[in-house]
Amino acid sequence: MRLSPRIVVSGVIGNILENYDYVLYANFAVIISKLFFPTGDLYTSLIATFGVFAAGFLTRPIGALIFGHIGDKYSRKSALSFSIMLMSFPTSVIGLLPAYSEIGILAPFALVIIRMMQGISIGGETSGFMTYLMESVQDQKHKHLFGAIALSSTAFGIFLGFVAVFICNFYFADIEYAWRIPFLISFPVGIVGFYIRSKLDETPEFQKLKSKNLLAKSPFIELFKEHKARFFMICGLFISISVPFYIFFGFLATFLTKIIGYSQLQVSQIYLASSFAFIVFPFLSGFLSDYFGVKKVLLCAISTFAVLVVPIFSLILQKDFAFTLSGCLLFIFVITLYQGSVPSLVTQIFPTKVRAIGTALSFNMVSVIFGGFTPLVLTWLIKTTENNMMIPAYLIFSSVITMIALIISNKRNIIK
Repeated sequence: MRLSPRIVVSGVIGNILENYDYVLYANFAVIISKLFFPTGDLYTSLIATFGVFAAGFLTRPIGALIFGHIGDKYSRKSALSFSIMLMSFPTSVIGLLPAYSEIGILAPFALVIIRMMQGISIGGETSGFMTYLMESVQDQKHKHLFGAIALSSTAFGIFLGFVAVFICNFYFADIEYAWRIPFLISFPVGIVGFYIRSKLDETPEFQKLKSKNLLAKSPFIELFKEHKARFFMICGLFISISVPFYIFFGFLATFLTKIIGYSQLQVSQIYLASSFAFIVFPFLSGFLSDYFGVKKVLLCAISTFAVLVVPIFSLILQKDFAFTLSGCLLFIFVITLYQGSVPSLVTQIFPTKVRAIGTALSFNMVSVIFGGFTPLVLTWLIKTTENNMMIPAYLIFSSVITMIALIISNKRNIIK
């Protein structure tokens, strides 16, 4: 099994930084809502904060178009290098923003602009790494196992984010200032990532197309002219990555604290354990997919998730720490059984000449519609219905869409 450590490290740094920032914003949502949206009502402030969170997702498709175009037409390496710098700078600036009490309406306005800048950069980050990673894997017998690196590195960024949240909450007396420190760390990490990525080689597949002058002249037009069905099919596969991810890591921590009544310490312990498990479990999915075949593993995993999601959330939503922790770990296990093998499918589904833009655009369109707005939608649904089981209901809905996409792709023999 051969894969350059430089390739792994360069991609891992970007994934870590993206999801590190994501966890910081989601878990400091209560503090951010007080500092930037002081409405006096908990739900209203949280909805405004999650609304800004969602605003960052609106610009992701723009980033997908920009970096996907660069990746397919000019250079995979350049797309990855520029995306990490564009991501690290605005993330660090969040740590310097004055609060509403200091500059008034300019504070939430600036926060929205920064989140939108982050969205553009993230639009080319995770999907770009998926493409670069899988085009660099030479050992096809273990391609799904290597593909799990993309999801595992995402989890590592989440884990580090929760470590930072834990340290801020329990080792700093003034949390209203301490929360800024983890955001400021992003900039030097971004510089290191940019340097490493600038030293990468282009992938063999991209170099081969370029040497034969076969690169797409207009990747976006070619994608929708010749590969529209594949695009929508992979959107269906990505839905059951985005929805569970953003429910668990973007919504549930705040919900457990403010609605169920867990302390910050208890929630931090739950998420440290869960995010660590998220680092390890994707490799099981990759191993099983290489051994039994990815189609069987995906269909089995998503069906199991749809069946178990209600009893899992029955455990999570109980005011008992052991039950909640067990439910969270079971949730992570089931979703990674499906998600761990999805990154490696990009090389099967999209041809090389439109792979970067196809992966980026499908991944980020789903992130906008079914990911970024999930915390906002669920907060509204639960407030309106006064029913916490809206959470598993939303998850079942997303799973059904993915099952349909898998069945269609199986009939058309798109996934092998």
